[in-house]
Amino acid sequence: MKCLWKKVICGALVAGMLAQCPQSIYAEDAANTATVTDTESNHVTPDTTQQPDDTKQPGDTQQPDDTQQPGDIQQPDDIQQPEELPQPSAVEGLHTTKQGKTKVYLEWEESSDATSYVIYRKTAGGEYKKLAERSKPSYTDKNVSSGKTYTYKIVAKNEQKEADEAAKVTFSNTKAVQIRSQKYTYSQMKKDMQELEQKYSNYCEMTKIGTSLQGRAIYDFAIGNPDAEESLLVVSTLHAREYICSAVLMKELEYYLENYNGTIGGVKPANTLNKIQIHYIVMANPDGVTVSQTRHSTWKSNGRGVDLNRNFPAKHFVSGGKKGAQGYSGKKALSEPESYAVATLTQQLIKKQNLQGVVNYHAMGRIIYGDCTKGSLKKDTYKMYDIAKKITGYSKAPDSGSGRSWGGQYREYVMDLLNKPSITIEIGSSVAPCPHWQYEIEFQKNRYVVVRIANALK
Repeated sequence: MKCLWKKVICGALVAGMLAQCPQSIYAEDAANTATVTDTESNHVTPDTTQQPDDTKQPGDTQQPDDTQQPGDIQQPDDIQQPEELPQPSAVEGLHTTKQGKTKVYLEWEESSDATSYVIYRKTAGGEYKKLAERSKPSYTDKNVSSGKTYTYKIVAKNEQKEADEAAKVTFSNTKAVQIRSQKYTYSQMKKDMQELEQKYSNYCEMTKIGTSLQGRAIYDFAIGNPDAEESLLVVSTLHAREYICSAVLMKELEYYLENYNGTIGGVKPANTLNKIQIHYIVMANPDGVTVSQTRHSTWKSNGRGVDLNRNFPAKHFVSGGKKGAQGYSGKKALSEPESYAVATLTQQLIKKQNLQGVVNYHAMGRIIYGDCTKGSLKKDTYKMYDIAKKITGYSKAPDSGSGRSWGGQYREYVMDLLNKPSITIEIGSSVAPCPHWQYEIEFQKNRYVVVRIANALK
């Protein structure tokens, strides 16, 4: 009986303990499994948690892929290496524009595949030194010295490569027009024009408008905005021995370009020349000038003895005279290539750029032809005449305007047939060819005339 009671009591104790526990967990070490018992449903659910590989032993360490070497860095599949960039094209169109006494502006065309440009500079006998690197195709060198010559080199580049070739340009911070002797030749004028065009490339343009009988180019040297709606024409040295006019006007051109962004005689050239472009035919008779300077000092005609200022189709044109130093009008109007080139440019400016007037330069006598009998032209003709007379102090010419005509004159052609105002200024105080010492004097007397007339007519 005692044993029986002990069994009953032990069974009750066990049942009570089980009633207090929600679950009993039984582990079977050998099988490495677990069973969860729900005491309410008494349902047994196997554990589905993935277990480690049963071959793994305590203390084992997982080894990396056997293809990976020590020090290797695994790269994500979506990272690509940078593509190779094309080589930039070489710089083209490099040119300079002088801006004041110590500054020069460099400009060039954009190079394909370039992201920046490296600017180098050297002086004569020196080595290139890097000045800057710019993303835009322009650069201003603000440190140029008077009297020195510089060579600039521009290299196009991107993040990977440079262009094979560099663009180069030479800039001389010196006077282009230096008239050291009385005979200012056609060759010297052409050289000076080319240097001015290179030095002030954004402000001027040199254009061939014809060829003389002996093959010399006749040029239109224009300053100011090429897209300006209006224009003024200056024609010089139709008569060969009057080449002082070419020398004075070349000095005047450089003076205007040097002071393009300043003030001249109360006029700001940049403002005026943005609205009206000035065209210069500095030497209309290059063959005749050569004859005058080498064989016949008082020669006025062109290379075959035709007086160009008698060869225009004015209403009083009469064919006559004999070939020679002066006076022969030619067989017909505009028979000569030089007069034809002048007349053609004049007509083109009327059609394309609203020509406002023509200023003619001759020598000598310090007089001005400015009379006008044509009512529609009086106002502007007298305006031009008054400006020139006030600035130069020259006298009124005795026979001017539409009074007694010599026939075939360019001024008469411009006013009577083309209906445009025009004056003629005669410079120099002695017989042509004028002496060298008068060149600077006549330049000083005339340096404000053209820009003031342009400003008044714009």
